[in-house]
Amino acid sequence: MKPDMRDLLPKLRQIGFGSWDPLGLSKTWADGEAMADEYDRFLISALGKAVNRGGTDAVCEVLREAEVRMGLVDDGPADCRERAAREILEFACRHAVG
Repeated sequence: MKPDMRDLLPKLRQIGFGSWDPLGLSKTWADGEAMADEYDRFLISALGKAVNRGGTDAVCEVLREAEVRMGLVDDGPADCRERAAREILEFACRHAVG
């Protein structure tokens, strides 16, 4: 049985705010602010890339494109993207998403 996206979002959000967080919102998220879904569409896209056998570079590119869409002139640190991409790939494998 495939997991429901509602079950996956909490862990994706942990990755998004804990490892990637290009807008620096992790403190606000940790305090329970209502912006928990800020990165959802980007994280779901990155998970989709991982599920479709995209490697670390492909998932990083999804995250980099998301940063550009957010209006970040200098996209965020590559090491944050890479760490988040690896975690998303591991998460997709561990939960047999797809």
